[in-house]
Amino acid sequence: MKNKLIGIVQVASTFIGTVVGAGFASGREIIQFFTQYQAFGTLGAILSGAFMTWIGTKMMLYAKRLDAYSFNELLSALFGERIGNVIQALLFFILLGMTGVMLAGAGAVFGEQLGWNRQFGIAFALIIGVLFLVRGVRGLLFINMLVVPLLVSFVLITFWINKAGTQLFSESSHIHWLLSAFNYSAFNLSTALIVLVPMTKEFKDERVIRLGGILGGCGLAIILIMSHLMMLGKSDISLFELPMAEMVRPLGTLMHAAFICVIFGEILTTFVGNIFGLTRQLHSVFPTVFSIRFAMLTLVTCTFLIGQFGYATLISTLYPLYGALCAVVFIYMCFVRLPEKKR
Repeated sequence: MKNKLIGIVQVASTFIGTVVGAGFASGREIIQFFTQYQAFGTLGAILSGAFMTWIGTKMMLYAKRLDAYSFNELLSALFGERIGNVIQALLFFILLGMTGVMLAGAGAVFGEQLGWNRQFGIAFALIIGVLFLVRGVRGLLFINMLVVPLLVSFVLITFWINKAGTQLFSESSHIHWLLSAFNYSAFNLSTALIVLVPMTKEFKDERVIRLGGILGGCGLAIILIMSHLMMLGKSDISLFELPMAEMVRPLGTLMHAAFICVIFGEILTTFVGNIFGLTRQLHSVFPTVFSIRFAMLTLVTCTFLIGQFGYATLISTLYPLYGALCAVVFIYMCFVRLPEKKR
């Protein structure tokens, strides 16, 4: 019973930690997809949380019943080999770009919040990330178990101190908030599954995966909604690369420093998770060309180069495009049936 409970928490933490990266923890993603639509963004955040919980848990169970080694096998089972290969390539480059955004976020943490050289932040994130990566799936599970509870606690404390959420409804002349919420779910979940699919092989009991997925999805929805509510009505907050950190700054040096550590930790969880999933994907497609270590080295180098671009620019340009591209995959996942359990 104790081992199952630990497994559920590990699945939930990895679910949250994979989706919650620099864009989420810093507030940039939340402004881009939700807060700019004011209170209708609150409805969007609720819908996104529900979608990611449902489809994320469903796809993890699907991967478990396939005994899938990587996301490639899941896509081939869902779409067939030809279409699956096209989607694999698309999502591979999407996730590679997003992982580069994580390193740009590390640079922004050190540059904007600490006044240090942004290259030092990028290099530091790379070094710490690689140390966890060499431990494989154990490193992935450990870093998420360490960082995610800190983030959830911090969001709850900051939300209570700011006493946010007084504005519940506002006028809106378009339906863009709904499309934005759907694109956010599609983008984050489609890319998160590259990490979550190989993780399912570590758990024998489907109930652990099911309960962990539900717990993780609900936890993700709560911190998404609370983070959005804290930034509602603060028109100048979008001027910063790390808006959530700026909200915390008036609460004191200690709170601000703690939140900077949390943001950096979330950058690491997503960076480690993404490189882990991409390494499996690259190795499974080109096993004779890319060993695990060589694939990891190649991916780390590519993300370092992408991370040289500005963090806010990458978020505002790449993320909406990625959401639209992932929408088709996400819609299909809504309607697909789970395979029968193996006896």
